[in-house]
Amino acid sequence: MNPLRQQFEQRLVQAGGSVAALAELDSLLTGKVFVSAHPVCRPWAARATCQDPREADVALTGCDAMIAETGSVAVFSGPVEGRLSTLTAPTHVVLGSEAQLAADMETVFERFADRLKPGASPASLMFITGPSRTTDIEKTLVLGVHGPKKLVFVFVEDGDRAG
Repeated sequence: MNPLRQQFEQRLVQAGGSVAALAELDSLLTGKVFVSAHPVCRPWAARATCQDPREADVALTGCDAMIAETGSVAVFSGPVEGRLSTLTAPTHVVLGSEAQLAADMETVFERFADRLKPGASPASLMFITGPSRTTDIEKTLVLGVHGPKKLVFVFVEDGDRAG
């Protein structure tokens, strides 16, 4: 296995996320499903049962990079991938390929330097590490208050198609 992939998967799981096989993707797309316009999601566009991610039980999105060091996914928001698609559904399923792996955050910034220049940058570059979590004043950890309660990553490769 690719060492960056192995590290990414381990760190994602440590952060509370999970990794699923491509063969499991259909079983993850249950209830009201939002499918983003990201090119990697196109083969699953027919699985969408709602157009508004705020109404979805599951949001299927792509990503722009994955960071092995932290188990994070990097997503530019903008016309293709809006912020709501990664924040509002209780379950967020992210698709990406090994070619998008980066060792660390610095590598991501170098890779996308042209998109991060003043005036050229998207609305935001989000780094998502596991499910949303917060603690209350009594230090009780709660998942899913400010974003998805569950984060699942699925590796796809060029030529993969919906099942």
